[in-house]
Amino acid sequence: MWHHEEQAERFRVAEQALWASETYLNAILRYSPALISVKDLDGNVVLASEHFKQMANIDESGFVGKNVFDVYPKDVAQSMWEIDAATKAKQQTYEVELDLMHKDGSQHTYLMVKFPLRNKENNVFGVCTIGTDISERKLAENALREQQSRLNYMAFHDSLTSLPNRSLFYDRIYHGLARARRSDSKVALMLLDIDRFKIINDSLGHDAGDVLLKAIAMRLNEGVRDMDTVARLGGDEFVVVLEGIHDTEDVVFVANKLLSTLSRPLEISGHTLTTTVSIGVSIFPEDGADTDELLKNADIAMYKAKEAGKNNCQFYTKGMNATAVNYLLLENDLRRAVEQQQLTLYYQPQVDLQTGEMMGVEALVRWQHPDRGLVSPAHFIPLAEETGLIVPIGEWVLREACRQQKAWLDVGKRVGKVAVNLSPRQFRQKNFPGKVEAILKETGLEAKHLELEITESCAMEHAGETINQLNQLNQMGMFLAIDDFGTGYSSLAYLQRFPIQKLKIDRSFINDIHDDHNDAAIAKSIIGLAHNMQMRVVAEGVETEPQAEWLREMGCDQAQGFLYSKPMTAKQLENHFRNGRFYFDGTVVQLEPHVKMGA
Repeated sequence: MWHHEEQAERFRVAEQALWASETYLNAILRYSPALISVKDLDGNVVLASEHFKQMANIDESGFVGKNVFDVYPKDVAQSMWEIDAATKAKQQTYEVELDLMHKDGSQHTYLMVKFPLRNKENNVFGVCTIGTDISERKLAENALREQQSRLNYMAFHDSLTSLPNRSLFYDRIYHGLARARRSDSKVALMLLDIDRFKIINDSLGHDAGDVLLKAIAMRLNEGVRDMDTVARLGGDEFVVVLEGIHDTEDVVFVANKLLSTLSRPLEISGHTLTTTVSIGVSIFPEDGADTDELLKNADIAMYKAKEAGKNNCQFYTKGMNATAVNYLLLENDLRRAVEQQQLTLYYQPQVDLQTGEMMGVEALVRWQHPDRGLVSPAHFIPLAEETGLIVPIGEWVLREACRQQKAWLDVGKRVGKVAVNLSPRQFRQKNFPGKVEAILKETGLEAKHLELEITESCAMEHAGETINQLNQLNQMGMFLAIDDFGTGYSSLAYLQRFPIQKLKIDRSFINDIHDDHNDAAIAKSIIGLAHNMQMRVVAEGVETEPQAEWLREMGCDQAQGFLYSKPMTAKQLENHFRNGRFYFDGTVVQLEPHVKMGA
């Protein structure tokens, strides 16, 4: 009796455990967000979770009683069949990622884990599959990879031009030099700097400058081979690395090609710009054994290219070092010169060719260096233009000229108008007329005693903007002149619209006016043109009486040059005054032709 009750209790407990197991299994199969299935050895599904009903090719009857070929696309079914077969044959667990379509059309990625099922005798009787939806994890991983890829790209590429940056350039050339050593070949490093880029940036704005940099980058890439490296080191400085070079002529060919390609006109912000570059080249191994030395020497050669007139290429030679160091020292000294007031003004009279009286003076800047002595403007004005120091220098010149003119007027010394030559960068400043007005107010000088000169090329570079600036200055009451006339390409239509009162004939047409018929014809035409447009004419660089006589006969109004006077300090000029009038003493001192501010 007791034995029978014990058996019944064991049966009841076993039945309850079986019921609990079935309940647990059914709950898992019904509510689990996973694809769970069991297949027999023939590949038929004998058990499957409800989640399968979300699959695109499985209806409400579910997955049980079917095989993979009944519900999956052929390629997916074949893949799953082969993995099931391997699981049974090798009796080991397999993992595979599969992309499966849901009924709503969305694609999901599942991690499918397959493992064999064994009976009590340890024989395989089926394959169990558990598939977990890892779509969100995959999206996060992909997003992380993309972000990492973007960060890596940003770390090694210039954000504006997408060219390799300095870091990637160093990596590329490091490997390039290693290859050159193994193959006994050469590597050319070409350093390029955009000529007058600061002027473009200052006059048209940084957005236009960015457009120009991107256009230059694109053209550089078009001009070299795929195996070569084009990188932006910063600012307006680019570098090109040419590998596998055996002949210098190959580098010359590429350099000339780049000079030609980069000088093609560009449309930027409604303006047609023609830009040029200066290129410095150093060659491995002759000019340097490592990247830093090659860069330094290419930089020296590039400055030599700028000194040679820009828009050209120079190869490094050992003699260039002293020149480059001197150039750098001069730049540092010039910065101090502005701060420490080492600059001074000289004044050269402009004379009426008919009466011989002084009609005005032109203010010319000089640099009295504490160690070098009087530095020629031919050396420091181009440097000031290149570095941007021309703007504070130009402002100092204008202020000092106005101050000196006011001082002369206050003591009754009448010098006529004081002419100040403006650099293109100074003239293109935003609200330049406002700056002039502020200086006049500060010095107490009336505008009618001031004359401003701009070069013909500066006037024509952005003619519409020039007209606007000149009109504002003209309305303030000052005299305006076009300097170096005849050296540019003026449009007569624009010239008529400029509120100009004076044209200055460039000295290059005066030098050989008796021997060169072309120069004489040009000078005569300028005089006639000016008078037809109700303008006065001044001839620059007059050094002999025959030149003055010819100009007088042609009707030229005024002359300026060593025939009448060398440039003088304010004190020297004052020594020529008697009773408030200026008198020439007839002394002619032959000096080097001067270079004016902005020339």
